[in-house]
Amino acid sequence: MHAPTFHILHPSQGTTLTAQADDLLRQINALEASGACRFDALLQARLYVTDAANQWGVLRQHALCERLMPTGVFSYIEQPPLHGAKVALLLWCAGGERHARRHGEASGHPYIILESDGVRYLWQHVRYEAAEAAQTAGAGAQMTEAFARCMQSLEAEHMRLADHCLRTWIYVRDIDCQYHDVVVARNEVFARQGLTKDTHYIASTGIEGASACVDALVAADFLSVQGAQASSVRYLTAPGYLNPTHEYGVAFERGTAIDLPGGRHYFISGTASIDHRGQCVHEGDVETQAGRLFMNIEQLLRDGGATLRDVRYFIVYLRDVADAPVIRRYMALRFPHVPFLLTLGRVCRPQWLIEVECVAVKET
Repeated sequence: MHAPTFHILHPSQGTTLTAQADDLLRQINALEASGACRFDALLQARLYVTDAANQWGVLRQHALCERLMPTGVFSYIEQPPLHGAKVALLLWCAGGERHARRHGEASGHPYIILESDGVRYLWQHVRYEAAEAAQTAGAGAQMTEAFARCMQSLEAEHMRLADHCLRTWIYVRDIDCQYHDVVVARNEVFARQGLTKDTHYIASTGIEGASACVDALVAADFLSVQGAQASSVRYLTAPGYLNPTHEYGVAFERGTAIDLPGGRHYFISGTASIDHRGQCVHEGDVETQAGRLFMNIEQLLRDGGATLRDVRYFIVYLRDVADAPVIRRYMALRFPHVPFLLTLGRVCRPQWLIEVECVAVKET
């Protein structure tokens, strides 16, 4: 059984957008040639950009995107990488031996199915074009529509949001102003679908991010899984360190563990410097907040039988670009062998200066 592989790529040369995209293409071609990342097993490819409104038109015509878009698991988000380049790329290749890829469409909204060793992965990405954003005005309405598209795709594949959606990423333009409406809309969708504090929610990151359309207030990525044993799913908690999210009015799981081809996977939601009462701790000190949030992640992983040594990559979101040197140094010293992406992404509460998500895997 092949283990999954994860890669975070930064351009190593080039000062222009095109030159940096050229370098990323060179890197992914080298990964494929070496066998380190098989494109028939590609499960996720997300491109992070500094200025989507000006860059996406160029990038979508570039050979890099022409290489990745046919996989169906490609998405992009404006969340400026803070490693000194205009673009960065996250890749996830599934474990397992057999892979079959099929593009589907539900009510005009495309999605992708990848099958591996009896498990079906369904990916869908919602990025509103100008006309769609105009027809679906407001962050709450756009969030509701994004979930509706996800559920249409799931229904077309005889799947359900409550039973099969494993992970969501919700990107909100101007999160300080728009996040409340997004939360209300998601809560309403979940309540209608039987996702409650007494059943379960879905692991998620809700963070500032934008698409190329300036009128789009929401973008979203959805990962659903069918075929994994339901008995293997565990929703991770750390009650001595983190409170349940419903206590402050939001609906997501802190983390989810599930057996997938290649090992037990742990999807840790965006995690901040929060205590067991739901309060921000260490206000104003980004490095101390980092220490607390990694303690929280460590406890969530422990609940599922994993440790920080099992983490395959981190995505680190910063509210203030001036904090980048401090956190870059912190990550390099504490996690010298774990790939990480440092991005500019405001967290949903202003006092949280940093948030981190990650994926861990214990190989079978």
